[in-house]
Amino acid sequence: MNLIDWGRLATLREDIGPESFDDIVMMFVTEMRDTLDRFTRGSETAADFHFLKGSAANMGLVAMVEACARAEETCNAGFAADIEDVKAVFRQSLAELETRMPAQIEAA
Repeated sequence: MNLIDWGRLATLREDIGPESFDDIVMMFVTEMRDTLDRFTRGSETAADFHFLKGSAANMGLVAMVEACARAEETCNAGFAADIEDVKAVFRQSLAELETRMPAQIEAA
């Protein structure tokens, strides 16, 4: 499974500059962790997953986009999403990000 679109991250870094990019990565990771940590089964909504999906797309986390899309669809169908799946994909994505950006991930 392809977790990260590294080209998307490279383009983002080029567009906003290295210093701002580092800040954006740290802010993104912190926000995603905080949001996922506050979820309990059934407390999250389709809008929550839509927001996470958009954030993940901006950062090139393609597997996270897919997991959030599945969760969003599940919520829209009236069922509780598999939050553990979304959390697991996020952890896998972070581990992959850390291979190339250890300082940013560690600082978040």
